[in-house]
This record gives sequence, C-alpha cells and structure tokens, in this order.
Amino acid sequence: MNLFAVLSIGGIVGAIEGGSVFFARAEPYKMEITLAATLKGMLVGLLTALSLHPHSPWWQAAGLGTLYGLSFALVVFLAKGAFKGHEAPYVVPSGVVTGALIGVLISLLTF
Repeated sequence: MNLFAVLSIGGIVGAIEGGSVFFARAEPYKMEITLAATLKGMLVGLLTALSLHPHSPWWQAAGLGTLYGLSFALVVFLAKGAFKGHEAPYVVPSGVVTGALIGVLISLLTF
C-alpha cells in the first residue's frame, strides 16, 4: 500500500465532494466545509486501505469504502442537526457514493 497515493485519492475525491458547496450561495463557510470534506475523504481512504489486504477484490474495497463513508457521513449528518438541518439529508448519500468510489480507486490504483 502506498500511503501517499491512498491519502491523495481520498483527499481529491473528498475535495470534489466538498467543492460542491460553492454552488450554495447562502453557505457562509465554504472553505471550511471543503477542507472538512477533504479530511473526511482522506480518513475514509486510510481506513479502507488499512482494512484491505493485497489480494482483495474491488467489490470488497467498494463495500468497505461504502461502510466507512456512511459512518463518517452519519457523524456529519448528526452534527449538523440531523433532519432539522436543511442540507443535512444530502450528506449521507454523497458520503456513501464517495466512500465506494474511494474504495474502488484505492483497490485499483494502490494494491
């Protein structure tokens, strides 16, 4: 496992996910949200890579990435007020998708 590649993959995918906040005009903390999403992606990538062994299939990496992406997304979802927050329900599906994408990319590019 190449640690730099794993953190880069997670960071890039997380930054793309977090960068979508720039389309929300009313959000005052755009840069902070983007940095938090980048860190979240790096952590999902690191956990996924540490949970895999060198001969893991891509679907196992996608499943683990989905699980870790869901876990971190639920933390953010609950921290933003769960269903009381207006944008909070969109965090969970995007966390699941980006977690799966991070897992597949790590499986294909680093092992």
